[in-house]
Amino acid sequence: MTYRLTGSGLAWVAGLSLGAAPGIALAAGFYIHAQSVSGLGRAFAGEAALAADASTLFFNPAGMTRLEAPEFQAAAILLMPRSTVRDTGSTAATPGTLGNPLPYEGGGGGNPYDPTPVPNLYYARPINERAWYGFGLTTPFGLANGYDDGFFARYDSSRSSLRVVDLQPSLAVQINDRVSVGGGINVQYADATLRNALPDPTVPGGPTPATDGEFALEGDSWDYGFNVGVLVDLDEATRLGLHYRQGITHTLKGTATTRMPVGLGGASESDRGRADLKLPDMVFLGLSHRFSERWTGLAQYTWFNWSNFDEIAVKLDAGPDPDPVQQNYRNSWALALGAEYMLDDRWTLRGGIQYDRTPTRDGFRNTRTPDGDRTWLSAGASYERDPRLGFEFAYTYFHVGRESLDLTRTFYAGTPVASTVELEGTTEGRVHILAAALRYRF
Repeated sequence: MTYRLTGSGLAWVAGLSLGAAPGIALAAGFYIHAQSVSGLGRAFAGEAALAADASTLFFNPAGMTRLEAPEFQAAAILLMPRSTVRDTGSTAATPGTLGNPLPYEGGGGGNPYDPTPVPNLYYARPINERAWYGFGLTTPFGLANGYDDGFFARYDSSRSSLRVVDLQPSLAVQINDRVSVGGGINVQYADATLRNALPDPTVPGGPTPATDGEFALEGDSWDYGFNVGVLVDLDEATRLGLHYRQGITHTLKGTATTRMPVGLGGASESDRGRADLKLPDMVFLGLSHRFSERWTGLAQYTWFNWSNFDEIAVKLDAGPDPDPVQQNYRNSWALALGAEYMLDDRWTLRGGIQYDRTPTRDGFRNTRTPDGDRTWLSAGASYERDPRLGFEFAYTYFHVGRESLDLTRTFYAGTPVASTVELEGTTEGRVHILAAALRYRF
């Protein structure tokens, strides 16, 4: 007899795959916050208001009108994450265990992350005395993780890769001496490659890595959206910035390949399909206040419309469409406070803290996104070699709070070998970030 993943089985596998995010990105959920080295050094406090360099294109393009000269910036940011996922009593109920859930073979999975570079580029230039144009190349979503062979939660995930590249041409206009507006088009490319194991229901003592099958999915998409912002000088010392970035919905198209477990024949088959990946709308509200010629205080509130990532609905080219997979993300927010100190004509020092709330919920959190609330600590500096050439440096540490994993995964539903895996565990993480940027004014 030949067994296939049923609609519900393929739904959660493909749904988690196409909607999967990096386990530890640089903000809660799977958004990568680190699109500015100077901003990273102050934990992104005041980033929508300060307009310190060309990276203002990402956080508020209206800030281009506050730059001193045409500017090019290139940055390299190195992420060094570490995550710990612990088993607290996962079990499997298969015909091979006589219907009694039993612990099954599996280990801790190790640290699923390697050091990962995240580059970005910006260019901004005036058109005339009041108008500017610019271009940004960033990776606002994506990272990769891979667990050791035999990971206890391998039936949830074994390897994940998601990348979103964003191209952003932008314009900004200074309305008067106090108010500027700006906006841009976001052209994005997204691709995902995901894998997870399939349990062998015929093993008497429960599934084992040696007899597992595997599900693998690859998909990609091009799509576009927009962003718009406003910058207001409330007085000579205080500036307010507000920026909105549209949440783009990608229709990822690709191939799902299933290799059945040894006990079910080990056959492989592929299906073409598609699914929507809904990225969140984001709103940045930033404030900067210059207390003296040397000291500037900064604050920022960021809101994420993660609730639009409520489910993944997979559509297959052949066969019945599987049931949607519930993600149940909630809207989240981040709050950052920081300061800058101008040491002399060449050096500026900065620092900041941030609290970043996870959008994941208990009962839905998974090992592709072992996410939790984050607490950031950041420090950085700028060095002006001369009026044209400058350098940015930053270091950040953040802790990802301990959260629970409590998931039920059903396989081969409606067949004589229907099986259920109950995943029980905890997740916790930490990240070190080193960053540097070169800035050149023309």
